[in-house]
Amino acid sequence: MGERFLFIINPAAARGSTLRLWAEARRELSRRGIKFTEHVTGRPGEAVEVTRQGLQSGVSRVVAVGGDGTLNEVVNGYLDDAGRAINPSAAVGLLPSGTGSDFRRSLGLQTREEAIRRLTGTSTKLLDAARIVLRGQDRRAIASRFLINVASFGLGGDVVALVNEWRATLPRWVGGRVRFIAAAVRALEQYRNVPVRVRLDGGREVEINSHLLVVANGRFAGGGMMLAPHAELDDGLLDVILTDHATRLDVIKELPRIQRGGHLKNPKVTETRAREVSITSDEALAVDIDGELAGFTPADVTVLPSAVRFAV
Repeated sequence: MGERFLFIINPAAARGSTLRLWAEARRELSRRGIKFTEHVTGRPGEAVEVTRQGLQSGVSRVVAVGGDGTLNEVVNGYLDDAGRAINPSAAVGLLPSGTGSDFRRSLGLQTREEAIRRLTGTSTKLLDAARIVLRGQDRRAIASRFLINVASFGLGGDVVALVNEWRATLPRWVGGRVRFIAAAVRALEQYRNVPVRVRLDGGREVEINSHLLVVANGRFAGGGMMLAPHAELDDGLLDVILTDHATRLDVIKELPRIQRGGHLKNPKVTETRAREVSITSDEALAVDIDGELAGFTPADVTVLPSAVRFAV
């Protein structure tokens, strides 16, 4: 019977240029004889619903056409409330286009043609995901979401809030990496370390003074910054990057080195791995999930090994 493809397109991704990308990709798919349906989203969260409906109706491949936020919504539709695939034999694919579009870098996707070749091929691979639960100060859960790439706390959340705020005002030619760097510089004006407690795997607890923490499944975030250079998408572990007493000047000096993962050489930066990470702070830190501001700490992150079948 063959694969049933569903392409979910976010027209707002990449400041509208995603629709042009999709028009070109549609022609290429038709030339290859690929049968597919398409859905253009009109509001946040719609891709979650459309993905779930598609899988329940027998779609075997759901492709996010957009950036990391679009892919995140597709993943949240792919998994049920318990973190299990609605259809374990179905696969998720990515046709990348977006402000950051960082997950494609961990996948090694360089061109549209390569992305189409991968997502229409027969190879799939099981990748990890993670569940993040945001809690109130009384530790009661107030929100839960799955992530596929990176969660950042403090400065990272402040940065994505600014990037998203600027979407409607910055010229289209201002690229994703430039936007993230400019937002980081602006966010640093409010940068201030606060006491943070990080519990790993329910046991070991680390106490730091920080405003920049990362819990990563993928290597890249922030428009190409290699925040977690040793992260693997299928190792069943989360890479945890912590800073302690890092100043504004430290962050500014490290910005060039973060592009290649060199910040791990800074003695104020530590790297560890865990299956479960719990973060609490004396003052609430903004939480970024796959490039979107999601809320504030406290937060718990738990890896979901081999949760998402991905077209690779």
